[in-house]
Amino acid sequence: MNRTIEARLEDGRILVYGVSEDASIKARIAAIYNDKKLTHGTELYQAAYGASKDQDVEKSESTAATLQFNDLKGSVHDRFMNIRGGIRYFFKADPALMNKLQMNKQMPTNYAQWRTMIDLTLTAIEAQPVVQEKLTLINLPSEQITAMKADLAKLEQLRLSAEKEDGEAQRATVKKQESFEEFMNYCSDLRECLNLFYHGNDHQELEKVGITVK
Repeated sequence: MNRTIEARLEDGRILVYGVSEDASIKARIAAIYNDKKLTHGTELYQAAYGASKDQDVEKSESTAATLQFNDLKGSVHDRFMNIRGGIRYFFKADPALMNKLQMNKQMPTNYAQWRTMIDLTLTAIEAQPVVQEKLTLINLPSEQITAMKADLAKLEQLRLSAEKEDGEAQRATVKKQESFEEFMNYCSDLRECLNLFYHGNDHQELEKVGITVK
């Protein structure tokens, strides 16, 4: 069964700190792993651990930003569909106005096209008092049209923020993986070194401080 990165990091922490803090182990392997090289191991652990925590933060911020964007997008979409329903009811006999208000088009699934359609429709409604008058009858006054246009502008800001957070989360993920792999390579070499100096029952001396080299 594959173990989590966190579990493997903990194994590595026990290894590098167990060796670094045990004078007898350090003395036995000093010809290959001097103090500087052992200190490098703890530094690699700190870097890998820090990168893991940074990724958690960035992923959390990315998820929150995406959720905020999707929530507002869903709200704008629902309100716009109510507006479309009202316009189609009141002006189905006016093809020219229906066309001007984008009523004969399907709602795009592409975000940019979706946003453009809504913006064009809202702008056209603002230029048509008769449309605003009818929409008021179904509790969609001009204030709501103005508010929706403001939400469209805010939505674009949230989209850019979500993309920025997603990019940072991806970079944090790459850094975490690189730091983790570098630390794991160090741990693998350290275990091989320990096996050169500890044989058979000698492994028990390592196990006393929680070090497993198998």
